[in-house]
Amino acid sequence: MQIIRSMAMGAALVGLIIAGCNKEKFPSRDTSKLKPTPPPPPPPVDPTLVVFDAADKLTDWEVVGGGVEEKAGPKEGAAYLKSVIHTGDDYMHFIKRRPTAVDPKLSVEDGQFVFWFYVSSVTDLKLDGQIELSSSGKSDDHEYSWNLADYIPSLKVGWNEMKLNFSTAAKSGDGGPDIHAFNFFRIYFWTNDKTSHGDVTVGVDDLKFHARTKISASFNTCDVIDNWETAGNVGAIDKSSKKEGVGSLKAPIADGGDFQQFIFRSPSAVNPGLTMDNGQLHFWFFVSDPTQLKVDGQIELTSSGKSDDHELDWNLGDLIPNLKAGWNEMKLNFSDAGKTADGGADITALNYFKVYLWTSSKTHPEVVLALDDLRLTEK
Repeated sequence: MQIIRSMAMGAALVGLIIAGCNKEKFPSRDTSKLKPTPPPPPPPVDPTLVVFDAADKLTDWEVVGGGVEEKAGPKEGAAYLKSVIHTGDDYMHFIKRRPTAVDPKLSVEDGQFVFWFYVSSVTDLKLDGQIELSSSGKSDDHEYSWNLADYIPSLKVGWNEMKLNFSTAAKSGDGGPDIHAFNFFRIYFWTNDKTSHGDVTVGVDDLKFHARTKISASFNTCDVIDNWETAGNVGAIDKSSKKEGVGSLKAPIADGGDFQQFIFRSPSAVNPGLTMDNGQLHFWFFVSDPTQLKVDGQIELTSSGKSDDHELDWNLGDLIPNLKAGWNEMKLNFSDAGKTADGGADITALNYFKVYLWTSSKTHPEVVLALDDLRLTEK
């Protein structure tokens, strides 16, 4: 009996030892269940983009020196087309003859041809040469062209994105290309001479069309009061009512008064890159009750830093009948503006804005006026 009892006790002890060796199960200490932050999505594809040639293959290309399909460092795709102007030579061209024409489905006004151009030494390039697009399969026939000399001073060593607007291209004497059937591209240029340069590596990549982004240059955001003047110095930034940014510039005409003006003197002139034909002054104008306004007043834009000197102007009296209570989007074409006798504003150096107006009488409820987001845009 003692033997049996001893055996039972030994078995129980072994059981306890085995149980003590079993690993206790704990729930995971990582209870956050957080997932890694996904990478940002790629930018949306431009719906207007149409590829002319990816420049991944030398097929249908003619390149001085033969060219190579360079797989190291392309701007797009698997490769770019590279060649070298060796010491002792001074000329290069890349020519693409497409077997089928490309219709970019764009207009002259919004069409843009874009490609990447690589150059290892900008200072060795002569201010000469041309970029050509045609619908005839050859140069100087139903062609758009852009002088490369206009672009060379702005090039940097390495890759340069060339953006060429249809609207700024020169046309061949036959009226230019059929813009719905492009089939030929050429870029040609020289070095300054044949001997004073080392090897100059050049390349092209990713030739395409898309609709260009229209010009929109800020003249003043109306987010701060600096450099603004209002009648009675009652102007203030209103952060509760705005069309853009932090706030708008507000100034009332109180009961008993009948006049208000907003004047902005820019510390530096603005060149928006517009023309008299395509330029537009764009801003938001708030009025609490347009029925209180006198059909009078003016909007002015100058390059002289003051009124009535190198000025474009628009009669506010023509616009007041169409205003509504609240915010109004004002779009004023440069081509519709009046001009001072000195020829009007230099639109490459605009620095002064003014709008002034009256109420019909001095007895009226307070009329709140405000401006926001003054821009120089393309119409």
